[in-house]
Amino acid sequence: MKGSSLLCSSLFGAAVGAASQSCLEEATDITLTYGYPLMPFVTFAVPAIEVAKGANRFEHYRELATADFHDVVRANVDTLYSVSILDWTHHDLIVNVPVVKDRYWVFPFYDAYANNYVNIGSVNNSTVGKYVVRFDPSGKRQPGLQLCSQSRNEKKLRGECYGVDGYINSPTAYGILLPRYALINGIPEDLQQIHDLQNKSGIHTIEAGQRSKHPRAPLTISMLNSSISSNPATRIRQLTARISPNSPPRNVSDSARVNRIIREKHGQRSNPATKPAEPRHDWDQLTFQAQGDYGTNYLMRQFVAYRGYLGLTQSEALYPSYIGGDSGQTLNIGPKEAYIFKFPSKPPLAQYGFWSLTACNAEQFLVSNALNRYALSDRSNITYTDGSRVYGGDAHADDSFELLVQPADLAPPNNWTSNWLPAPKGGGAFSLTLRFYAPSDALRQGEWSYPVVRKQAAIVA
Repeated sequence: MKGSSLLCSSLFGAAVGAASQSCLEEATDITLTYGYPLMPFVTFAVPAIEVAKGANRFEHYRELATADFHDVVRANVDTLYSVSILDWTHHDLIVNVPVVKDRYWVFPFYDAYANNYVNIGSVNNSTVGKYVVRFDPSGKRQPGLQLCSQSRNEKKLRGECYGVDGYINSPTAYGILLPRYALINGIPEDLQQIHDLQNKSGIHTIEAGQRSKHPRAPLTISMLNSSISSNPATRIRQLTARISPNSPPRNVSDSARVNRIIREKHGQRSNPATKPAEPRHDWDQLTFQAQGDYGTNYLMRQFVAYRGYLGLTQSEALYPSYIGGDSGQTLNIGPKEAYIFKFPSKPPLAQYGFWSLTACNAEQFLVSNALNRYALSDRSNITYTDGSRVYGGDAHADDSFELLVQPADLAPPNNWTSNWLPAPKGGGAFSLTLRFYAPSDALRQGEWSYPVVRKQAAIVA
């Protein structure tokens, strides 16, 4: 798919084949591609700042997402989140990471363009404790994590390490911190344990270690959305002009090109996005280099911001998409049709890993249904054909099992109820997201065969 067609489709929701000539010409402006992630950044940040009453404060989400949750597209129902919009224009930050036992967890740090540049969590067996999080306006510090326990050869850092466990250097002056904790079973006691962890986490400002020679605008709601055009292309340019001076390209060698493009408003056509990995049974997976942290691949960054904003790097999670439908990743189901997903075995995962299959409607929000069931996962009561449980205390087999996706108003027989994921009532367009958190090396390297999908008549009593 050419970059210009992809951009028009993403911005305006038009089918690629029906994109107007003016849209194709508009898409040659790399400013739109470069600045596109700032649109979902603002959409995400404004309500978060409003609820938390400012930047650099945590807002803890205590309940799982439902069909009424529209803050982000393709929400997951596997984890509870905390959210903080970060602003380093006048302060450094201290982030307190609590001790988490016996579950998947991660504190992912994102820059203003949704690059996931640092993850503190169970996958990395990270040090918990106190971290200084900062932005270097001079650009001399390499973005990423510096642990005090590994600073013996860095005299200056060693001298700064009293009372803290490490330093996190942000590539941009604004960003997002989105801690998440996996549910084990979702019962009230499990939720309360996560609430306790959320309460033990913390964030507060400290005096900036380095000050900018030039004043930087603090991150406020007014700065993000006042006098912003309703036209998507114009809005992207306006946001890029406001935010990019405080959030330069991480790759210093790319700064001149990006700055020139933003000033001139026109530039060369973007290179096509990195090709996905080879699909398996019509499943598409982004390459390792193209997920979560995008470098100078601005077109891929734009594409992922549209398809699944704030994705993690592949060491933390995989997000394969089924592309066997009539319209690629968008599936269509008739009022009396169904999809069967046949898993060859349990997906191989690392310690505390989990997987889920989530259904979303045409607007990319969770599907409303009477069961309030938005996903099936390794924590669901799914069964083999003989009725025995796939997962659970007495589940030892590792055989093939099947999941059923059919309209929410067409209930299957009782023997399928536990394995039924409701699609939109009456059928229509929808999408499915398969997620693997803490994937094993075998899963990341393609050694596990993805589910075989077939479309058929609905299964009814």
